[in-house]
Amino acid sequence: MSRRKRSVGLDLGTSKVAVVIGESDDYGAINVIGVGEAPAEGLRRGVVVNIDKTVQAIQNAAVAAERMAGVRIESVLCSLAGPHITSQNSRGVIAVSRPDREIGGDDVHRVVEAARAVSVPSDRQVIHVLPRTFTVDGQEGVKDAVGMTGQRLEVETNIVTGAQTSVQNVIKCVHQAGFDVEDVVAHGLAAGEGVLSENEMDLGVCLIDIGAGTTDVVIYNQGSPLHIAVLPLGGNHVTNDIAIGLRTTLTDAEALKLNYGHTLAEVISPEERIEVRQVGGDRLQPTPRRYLAEIIGPRVREIFSMAREEVKRSGYDGLLPAGVVVTGGGARLMGTTDAAQAVFDSGVRLGLPCGVGGLADRAAGPSYSVAVGLVKWGTRLQPHTNGKNHHEPVALGSAYSKTVRWLRDFF
Repeated sequence: MSRRKRSVGLDLGTSKVAVVIGESDDYGAINVIGVGEAPAEGLRRGVVVNIDKTVQAIQNAAVAAERMAGVRIESVLCSLAGPHITSQNSRGVIAVSRPDREIGGDDVHRVVEAARAVSVPSDRQVIHVLPRTFTVDGQEGVKDAVGMTGQRLEVETNIVTGAQTSVQNVIKCVHQAGFDVEDVVAHGLAAGEGVLSENEMDLGVCLIDIGAGTTDVVIYNQGSPLHIAVLPLGGNHVTNDIAIGLRTTLTDAEALKLNYGHTLAEVISPEERIEVRQVGGDRLQPTPRRYLAEIIGPRVREIFSMAREEVKRSGYDGLLPAGVVVTGGGARLMGTTDAAQAVFDSGVRLGLPCGVGGLADRAAGPSYSVAVGLVKWGTRLQPHTNGKNHHEPVALGSAYSKTVRWLRDFF
């Protein structure tokens, strides 16, 4: 009988907190058994600004997921968002230690730790050290070096860092909500895990996750991320533009955006009208729907233009055969993929959570990409202590242990 392993993804977003509970069997099949969400008031641009409200939102979302699944949550994988997250590439080099020169798991661990030894400011913390490719005695492009023979082992890694206080506040909130933290995962990486296929990652793809307060841009090539950036713009900025342009409330602006909004004004008939309730007034004002699209379009194109600048900065502009994948709650806006296609001049698709069964329809929208990705991240790391993923728990699991020790000492 196969033993089921449970993994819980906790997505701390600017507008909502989402919890997805998944179970995986020995064959790697993942079934969603519980989904819960709650409005988030204690976060701004993915960063905790009110601990009590954030704790309450986590508990509310967790209770909803627990009721659906009929199980208790003990530990979670938590997303980490915010413009403070940055990445840089680093190389590590070691001499193989064994007399027979066969590369073992300890050698891989040592070379990854050597790559981790980069200069990081005292107020920042290494969140991930992601091995991209290994080089054995000058032979490049090795994905799994264990078992090979060589004298010199090199690794090329992508190191993701974040503000230490932001990491500490997130973990503190989860602990106060009554849960342990298995790992913290950068928001964009979790979204990529949730919606991208292995083929897309191998070929080269740009993932754009449009959240409420921020937009994550992750560029993949040869199966792993090589550049991560967080833009300080998101869906809330579009809503604010609508509220100002149409002189309506933020709540009404959000409803107009989702129900009638479009990024391309030219596809909307000039005769079509929508009714807008202006601030302080009771009556509804008929307004051309095209006017709404003229407000939304420039802001969305600005977000994609900034994302394209990040692609150019990575040196892979025009070198991503799998094109662009757009996901996140902001991607629910009509015409989003058309706007991205106009800016990037390449193939664009909407990224939806994939690779899970069970109650997957309850977490099927682009706003659940991160939570489902966290579940997949957790189940991928749990069972593998050998094979091709042997180095990942070491590289990822130790990233936040210092913060956990700090919290246990003081709280």
